[in-house]
Amino acid sequence: MADIKVMPLKGLLAESFSYMRDNGREMTLFAVVHMMFLTAAFELIDGWHDVFFLPWLAAYYLFWCFFFRFYFKRRPYLATLKLFDTLVPSTKILALTFLVVTALLMLPLIPPFFGVGSEWAEKYGIYLQRYMEDSRTVDGITVVIMTLTAPFVFYRPMMAWISSLIGRSGSLKSAFARTKGNYWRMTFLAALFELLFAGLEAGGQALGIGSWLSIVAGSPLVIYFNVVLAETYDYFFLEIEG
Repeated sequence: MADIKVMPLKGLLAESFSYMRDNGREMTLFAVVHMMFLTAAFELIDGWHDVFFLPWLAAYYLFWCFFFRFYFKRRPYLATLKLFDTLVPSTKILALTFLVVTALLMLPLIPPFFGVGSEWAEKYGIYLQRYMEDSRTVDGITVVIMTLTAPFVFYRPMMAWISSLIGRSGSLKSAFARTKGNYWRMTFLAALFELLFAGLEAGGQALGIGSWLSIVAGSPLVIYFNVVLAETYDYFFLEIEG
């Protein structure tokens, strides 16, 4: 039985910071381009409601393909065949996320089906309506659940996506096998960055500048987060395969 590799959280975060520092010019450029993407999405167009969102999403996807192939020094940085290879793990990430979100939305609707009395069901319906109207409560619960499920619906599928992008096996089964035993470490990473992004959002609201703090200060943080993902992949996959 293969030994379980344990994520060295402190080491991964430190190595990622060192990579950002040693490649400051390139990482700054990536952060600026990312800032432009966010500005276009949330300030120039109306997010996913806008007809231009799908072209934006396609361009944003290519941006991350370029980023990870750049990190792993895989030229050309935009390889057509590799982009098609990534669609399978990408679809799995979307499917898993969709299933989790759907289950999350459906959970509050289940209790009335357990044969409770009509009076209780009516009171529960009123409570549920008020609960759903409290967006902060809903958002908070959603964040907690997505954080706890992140190792399954994001981190491991992301490892498979990176693998396919750089020309290796995009097997989701392999990604789960190589990273087993690291659930709480992955959850910690998810919680850490979620808190950082939430802090930027709250800071922007407190300063009265809306989402601009998240866009400007959050973009370098997003790049750093993805460097951490790349370092994580490097640790679990490339150190084994060479």
